[in-house]
Amino acid sequence: MFAILSISDSDKHRNTAIQEYEKRLGKMLCIENIKPAKNGTHEQIIQKDTENIIQILEKKYQQHYKILMSKDGKLTNTEELEKTIHNHNHVVFIIGWPYGLHENQLDSIINEKIAFGKITLPHWLAKLTLAEQIYRCETIRSGKSYHY
Repeated sequence: MFAILSISDSDKHRNTAIQEYEKRLGKMLCIENIKPAKNGTHEQIIQKDTENIIQILEKKYQQHYKILMSKDGKLTNTEELEKTIHNHNHVVFIIGWPYGLHENQLDSIINEKIAFGKITLPHWLAKLTLAEQIYRCETIRSGKSYHY
C-alpha cells in the first residue's frame, strides 16, 4: 500500500488527473490531504504543520517506510524509486506546505528524503507526479511496459 500525505488546501479544480491514478491503483493508493495551519507567524505555522504530520505518522503510518519529499532530498529516477518502494510493503510519501516543515524534527521518524529535482512544484502537481510515479513503478514491477 502507498499513501501520500499532503498539507494542502482544496485541489477540487485540479483533481481529475489525480483521481485517474487513484482509480488505476485502487486500494493500493491512499491520498490524505491535511488542512494547513492558518493562524500565526510563518514560523508558528511551520511548527504546527510539522507537529501535525508527526502525530499522523505516529498514529496511522508507524509501520510504513516514510519518504519525505524535500528540495534537499536525493535525486532519483523511476527505476531507483521502484526498487525502493518495492523493498517495503507499505510506503508513505510526505509533502509539506509552501512554508515547509521542520525537517530536523522529522529526521528521527522518516527513512529517506527524495526530491523531484531542482524545480518547485505546486502541491497538486507534486501529488499528481507522485501518483503517476507510483503507477509507473507498479507497471514496471508487474512486467508491463510503461515507457514510451
